[in-house]
Amino acid sequence: MRAAIFHAPRDVRIERVAVPEPGPGEVLVRVEAALTDGTDAKCYLRGHPVLLGSTPSPFGHEYAGTVAAAGAGAGFRPGDRVAGANSAPCDACDACRADREELCTGLFPLLNGAYAEYLLVPQRIARANLYRLPDELEPQVGAMCEPLACALHGVEATEARAGDRVCVLGRGALGRMLAASLAARGCEVVALRSSDPDPDVAFDRVIEAAGTAAAWERAVRLAAPGATVVLFGGLPAGTSVPVDAYRLHYEALTLRGVFHHAPRHVRAAVELLSRDPVPFQALITHEFGLDEVVVPLEMTAGLRPRDGILKAVIRP
Repeated sequence: MRAAIFHAPRDVRIERVAVPEPGPGEVLVRVEAALTDGTDAKCYLRGHPVLLGSTPSPFGHEYAGTVAAAGAGAGFRPGDRVAGANSAPCDACDACRADREELCTGLFPLLNGAYAEYLLVPQRIARANLYRLPDELEPQVGAMCEPLACALHGVEATEARAGDRVCVLGRGALGRMLAASLAARGCEVVALRSSDPDPDVAFDRVIEAAGTAAAWERAVRLAAPGATVVLFGGLPAGTSVPVDAYRLHYEALTLRGVFHHAPRHVRAAVELLSRDPVPFQALITHEFGLDEVVVPLEMTAGLRPRDGILKAVIRP
């Protein structure tokens, strides 16, 4: 089969590799749609020893397709339409027992290899985080379940309720997923780009989804007394962001970091995509074949003109 293999920053090659054979509990998926995202663009630009593991490495982690073969006990049959996540918790560590599965000590290695004709889903993920898709759901929309699960985790952390006025900082793909997920809860959502002026009114809930230190500072600035601020966009290790200690203490602000997802978020993402796919279909702005996979990654990373890219679908 043909697969994109990451060798080094800015060095991704389409190579011929053997089609994997599924062992017990494993599922071999014929990939129909894989999606690009900001994380893969950052990995392409800089590499990532944790997310990609040792190199050369399979690449890509947002996927949907059809089961080609399944090992004994997997619970799937050839022909099943599926999409899934890139990790699964162990259900045994302290974090899992505390209902913090996103911090599970057994999450790694993450599943990569979606930019390929076939993807082998290991038993631990097939068991907990691989889901059948309804026939009417397009594979490129179903493949969005992993990033949408992250967004739903962020929305959960806000504790927002119907009627709440919520500010989302960031108008990229994940910022828009957050806004759509909040709207599905009945919230009044204001989504801001970095170039937009600050609104006159402060917010009871703010989600930062731009992934910059300036956006983190702005998120706190837009928070009303008693507000919850969810810091969703990750910053490099060692980054420091100043916070007004007076406001944090006397205005009783809650600052909450959010990372990754748990199986309940992935399951909820598949359900939301199946129930209301239209807001998410609009996030797919480009389409490429496997041979061109580096093009949307370079567009997203700013190495080429962005041309309005949010997410690109890769068709192996």
